[in-house]
Amino acid sequence: MQLGVAQGALRHAVTYLSERTQFGRPLGTFQAVQHQLADCYIDVEAMRVCLWQAVTRIEEGGDAAAAVLVAKWWAGDAGLTVAHRVQHVHGGIGVDVDYPVHRHFLWARQISGTLGGPSADLAKLGAVVAAGRTAS
Repeated sequence: MQLGVAQGALRHAVTYLSERTQFGRPLGTFQAVQHQLADCYIDVEAMRVCLWQAVTRIEEGGDAAAAVLVAKWWAGDAGLTVAHRVQHVHGGIGVDVDYPVHRHFLWARQISGTLGGPSADLAKLGAVVAAGRTAS
């Protein structure tokens, strides 16, 4: 679900930044904004890869604990990061409760908090790794 929230937020940012102009050019043409969106894209793709890695481990029937915790960590950490960056590049409209980006931000925070947060995932992952329960 967090992957979908992050993808939706990123889609809103791409649309908004290609239409909104400043100094006679679309905001999406500014290098700093492009870097922000590139980082968001990388985070979304990392979330996707880790999700599918965990799904594959589960389907194989092996110990998927480490893969699931890595996917969960990416969902919690990168999901929040993407939502925050997207809200930031929207400027003032990003915090308007009537604009969809605000909902993406709140949803990302809710999902991350409900799942226990990224710090808790790292602690659990450390225990799994220390116990030698990682797939080769």
